[in-house]
Amino acid sequence: MENQVRERIVDQSKELFFNRGVRNVTMDELASACGISKKTLYVNFPSKEELLHYIMMQLRDELVERVRCILSDTSQPVFSRLRDVINAVSLHSMQFAPIFLEDVKRFQPGTWRELQAYKKNGIADAIRTLIHDGQTQGYIRKLPENFIIHVCFALIDDILTPETMLELSMPFHDLFEHLMSLFFEGFLTEDGKKAIYYIKSS
Repeated sequence: MENQVRERIVDQSKELFFNRGVRNVTMDELASACGISKKTLYVNFPSKEELLHYIMMQLRDELVERVRCILSDTSQPVFSRLRDVINAVSLHSMQFAPIFLEDVKRFQPGTWRELQAYKKNGIADAIRTLIHDGQTQGYIRKLPENFIIHVCFALIDDILTPETMLELSMPFHDLFEHLMSLFFEGFLTEDGKKAIYYIKSS
């Protein structure tokens, strides 16, 4: 029963926090939404900060497991796994309203740093592994690994965002598909590539 109450608190907190931010949700309101007393809420999570930290670490662990599953599925081509990692990290970031992320950065800087550290290190290591395998297998050009990783994070942080979707009037799926096509295939058609090679050689 205790675990069920705790899970209900976490699930309801996610729904409220993600959409409205942390500071705009009171513990009284959260207890009411969960159908429990404020005392029961505090028994499970003594403070809003502790609740928020628990939620963020749970989200990190879910992303860790998702990326691990992608990496371990060696039946998939390396470029498919790279695509899936980018998709997983993008969707993970897309579930939060900007006000929620601002609240985490402002009120839980330690938690924010933990999440960013995993994103910049754990995810970067996963991408680096895929790039190395792809270059070894001859599927990925031998560009510097750190450069490709930087481009991947630029796609995730700067382009695969709600703001870009709104500006382009484009749903996430379409935006992602266009970006992946551009990322893997480039701007040029085969005729365009031949024309570039011709210019270079002349």
